Amino acid sequence: MNNIHGIDLNLIRVFDALLEERSVTRAGDRLGLSQSAVSHALAKLRLLLADELFVRGPQGMHPTPRAMELARPLRAALVEIATALSAPRFDPSTSEMTFVVATSDFYIGGLFPRVMARIRQEAPQIRLWLRMFNDLNLVEELDRGTLHLVVGAFGRIPARYRREPLIGVEMVWIMRRGHPAASSPLTLDTLGRYPHVDILLSGRAMPDAAAMQDQEGLERAFVTSDPTHLEGLLREAGLSRQVGATVPLILAAPPLVAATDMVALVPRSVAQTYRDTYDLALFDSPYPRPPTQIDMLSHNTYGAHPSVAWLRALLLDQLAAQ
Repeated sequence: MNNIHGIDLNLIRVFDALLEERSVTRAGDRLGLSQSAVSHALAKLRLLLADELFVRGPQGMHPTPRAMELARPLRAALVEIATALSAPRFDPSTSEMTFVVATSDFYIGGLFPRVMARIRQEAPQIRLWLRMFNDLNLVEELDRGTLHLVVGAFGRIPARYRREPLIGVEMVWIMRRGHPAASSPLTLDTLGRYPHVDILLSGRAMPDAAAMQDQEGLERAFVTSDPTHLEGLLREAGLSRQVGATVPLILAAPPLVAATDMVALVPRSVAQTYRDTYDLALFDSPYPRPPTQIDMLSHNTYGAHPSVAWLRALLLDQLAAQ
């Protein structure tokens, strides 16, 4: 028989049981089938394979040479199928999986070194591919399973995604320590007088892009400083906002601020890390500004796989340990 489409998987199960039990009755008991059902399946197999397969003898059913030839590959195939259809398993200590995570330069440098250190301890053969999410189509890649996780700031998300809060990021204003306004408390007047460095997490969006943009039902933060809110406050005070530079990376802001009279809003941890390197002055916001909520997104289907669930738990654990 050359046409695999003529084979019913249940026939292979009957063949394997007969090979093991050497009895139609015992094979039926093992499979939960009647004796007549096993005999009928054996008749089908004999017809399909053009061989008797089992010959009745005084001590039961004896396999023919053709049956013995088929025994090992068919049993291995049954084991492979059973393994494939069983609940997914994941052992980080032996896995060679590559995880793909999209995020910003801030988290690549701030969170993932600790995550990678933990992975090297628990799963030394796993690879982490960290991708800048600036110009990725996150919806398309999450839906295709080519992205396992996304870490960033989001508004509304499609129902097919899972959102897990990671951390609230406190933002501060920075300027160079020798800045004309560095010796006084930061005010709205200062923010209206000096140009800003805007951080636009995209290489394609226009410089005046809205802070939150919709990508096929996924609202994603593009501009870290929420300029619309600040511009409204400045307008009420009779002031306006000037933009001196727009950059695609959070970590690009400190050196630009250090070399000019521009100001920028950045995560506090970034400002503290580079305070001495770039001789920066740090200021709390002069207007109420809640921390920026950073979430982890995964697809409800792909994210439920034990491997991705392990990585999700690892990230949550690392942030909880801070």
